[in-house]
Amino acid sequence: MNFENSARLYAQATEVLANGVSSGLRRRVSTPPLYFKRASGPYFYDVDGNELLDYTLGWGPLIAGNAHPAIHKAVVAELQKFTSLGAQHEGEIALARRIIAAVPGVEQVIFSNSGSEAVQAALRVARAATGRGKFIKFEGHYHGWFNNVLVSYHPTPEQLGRAAPTCGGQPAAEYQDTLVLPWNDKAALERAFSEHKGQIAAVITEPILANSGSCMPEPGFLEAVIALCKTHGAISIFDEVITGFRIALGGAREYFHLRPDMSVYAKAMAGGFSISAVGGSRAVFDALRDGRTIHAGTYNGNPVNIAAALATLELLSVPGSYERMHRHGQAIREELERCARAKGLALVTSGTGTIFSVHFGLAAAPKRYADILKADAALYDNFRALMLQEGLLLLPEGRWYVGLTHGEPELGKTRDAVRRCFDKLKA
Repeated sequence: MNFENSARLYAQATEVLANGVSSGLRRRVSTPPLYFKRASGPYFYDVDGNELLDYTLGWGPLIAGNAHPAIHKAVVAELQKFTSLGAQHEGEIALARRIIAAVPGVEQVIFSNSGSEAVQAALRVARAATGRGKFIKFEGHYHGWFNNVLVSYHPTPEQLGRAAPTCGGQPAAEYQDTLVLPWNDKAALERAFSEHKGQIAAVITEPILANSGSCMPEPGFLEAVIALCKTHGAISIFDEVITGFRIALGGAREYFHLRPDMSVYAKAMAGGFSISAVGGSRAVFDALRDGRTIHAGTYNGNPVNIAAALATLELLSVPGSYERMHRHGQAIREELERCARAKGLALVTSGTGTIFSVHFGLAAAPKRYADILKADAALYDNFRALMLQEGLLLLPEGRWYVGLTHGEPELGKTRDAVRRCFDKLKA
């Protein structure tokens, strides 16, 4: 494939955009970073005329594909009424009711605009509700780019076992109350509560470690998070920015039959529009109602984004939607593993059908971030580059997203591309 126009535009961008791109991680998707003219369903069309079958889903939000007519119609209708209000409208009530009906155990919600914001809102409410300052997160888990949570996101082997900043500009004072533990380790969690009695406000976790290898929770671990929080007076928080409305309409609560105190939602919630939410029991939000803390934001509850979310959840509510998406992803996983075996390569996939990761060099599915460090990332990068030449757009680090518009034609194209790439792949 030819990417000359993308290379030219990226050269121009580096002159005027400090990072060359608008989010730093995007530079890692391809060389050069690709520029797109339009997108439709599961396909992106770049400035060089290439059609690319997309399994990035815009880093997750595009669960209904790009430019879905139902979402488009809802947004256009809303724009005929208003753009933004900074005030109340009926859509807020409608979306809150829709989420409460879909997500087990959620009685009330608050809205914001990004996953990063919603995580901070959840932590603030938890701290105000408990009167405590410390919280626990886990190695490899991503909870947004704020300094207090961008800790031990992708630590080096030498940084395992302690709270480590992820980038420059993170003063230690801003994450001194962030306790970092290995995931899927109930004993470590018990020790932390014992060593910091009466000090821990919350435990926050991705219910599936989607951001670092799509590691699945060990049997009983998520239950232990919820139970230990309850025992020690802390708040359990599931960060479902990725898993929410993706692995099931009710997210991880439905998928694992669990009820944490709070859950955070974003990405798949509005089909590409910017909105997020925190859901929980009515009691957990008492700290907002009685004035112990606040939740604010000019764009919270923006009517256009609310309309997109309502339309997206309507699409996802169609019977059979999740079964179809999971089957599609599982079929790809099986093809990848079959081709690797035929080539004599160690490869495992992990996660679900709608969100999964591919690991070269591993003999067993990873259980925590430290396991991911043993995978052959360079070989996956080579595979991904070959897939790009076959017309498939994939994210770095092995993560795949599957959405509603990935159908049988796309599955056939993907399987064929996987076979050809393994034929060319050099270990």
